[in-house]
Amino acid sequence: MSGVTVRPCETHDLAGMLAITNREIAENFAHFGTTPITLAELEADFRSRGKYPWVVATAPSPAEPDPVVGFAKAGPWKSRGAYAWSTEIGVYVRRDFHGRGIGGALYTELFPAIEAAGLRCVMAGIALPNPASVRLHEKFEMKHVGTLEKVGYKFGAWRDVGYWQRLLGDGPPR
Repeated sequence: MSGVTVRPCETHDLAGMLAITNREIAENFAHFGTTPITLAELEADFRSRGKYPWVVATAPSPAEPDPVVGFAKAGPWKSRGAYAWSTEIGVYVRRDFHGRGIGGALYTELFPAIEAAGLRCVMAGIALPNPASVRLHEKFEMKHVGTLEKVGYKFGAWRDVGYWQRLLGDGPPR
């Protein structure tokens, strides 16, 4: 992972995140979006993220006009009040940077930030099959808690989504 830096997301990173997201939407079933998102939509999500941390991995080089090579973010699990201490996470890495430990580096920064925000339950949905993502989430002590069968339809096939969970801390929320 030489030359890669992981840090909190800043506004100028959003264009690189958008490119990664829209490629995933267009070419992969790991993201269940079916139409590209706009920079304005991503900016609105970023501005309204509140206590939920976002981190990026960058690998600047003279040949690389957009140094964002991956990102991970937390967001609300559900909108009702009792869920305020739960979060859903996601991680995406540019295809040409797969297999370099970037996802793990992103989660190494994201999980402490989630805990520092006072969140207690971390959820991740993984479109199946995706053995690399399952390995990554289990490396971070997430446990499989169930699978929703045929919950999404993308690229001509029904897709299952497995859910992984990790609990942080004990007792009432801070």
